[in-house]
Amino acid sequence: MKTHQTSPEILSSEQCPKGRSALMDTAVDVLALAFRDNPINVAVIGGGPRHRLRSNVHGMRTTLRAAALGQALLLVARTDGESPPAGALLALPPGGQPLPRAPLWVQLRCVAGQGFRVVHRWSQVHDALAIVQPLEPHWYLSVVGVDPARQGQGLGAALLRAWLRQVDADAMPGHLETDRADKVAFYQRFGFEVSSELRVLGVPVWCMRREARRAAAS
Repeated sequence: MKTHQTSPEILSSEQCPKGRSALMDTAVDVLALAFRDNPINVAVIGGGPRHRLRSNVHGMRTTLRAAALGQALLLVARTDGESPPAGALLALPPGGQPLPRAPLWVQLRCVAGQGFRVVHRWSQVHDALAIVQPLEPHWYLSVVGVDPARQGQGLGAALLRAWLRQVDADAMPGHLETDRADKVAFYQRFGFEVSSELRVLGVPVWCMRREARRAAAS
């Protein structure tokens, strides 16, 4: 029997009545869980699922605290009011890279929680992906993730469509990377095409580009 699915509410960091930092904080747990078993996460962190989840919480908190200080756009998907987000998307506009540094106490807490080895390996990933960033102005999809228990309900697609409306309003190209082969076709549905491939810490990564489009006149 099919269950009725209501359209998710997509809330932007620009619209959050409690402020950007408050909304960023709500996305930490869902993104940490969504990326727990991704190939890059396994290669960087290792260990079991609980260990990777704990490490991801520290990493996502640091990233989102930094994002709250800059120009980043955060979108969260909710299906029932004030409940925690079921999915989230973080994107950086033209000129929004690199992110500002998170407050020192947040950085130190991350190093204590992840350990120097994991922090160093994440810096290697960051450096490898920075090289393949387009030189022209573009929107960059940093992360998009959905609670594994809520996947298959259209939440990721809803988040991506909401972001691409902003991308098209700016008439800018989009860029992203994915370490999951099964997600390449998903992004192709939204106009992205593979522009290059590389290996990061031995993990295949697909770089994808969406050419600039101009939003249709209302």
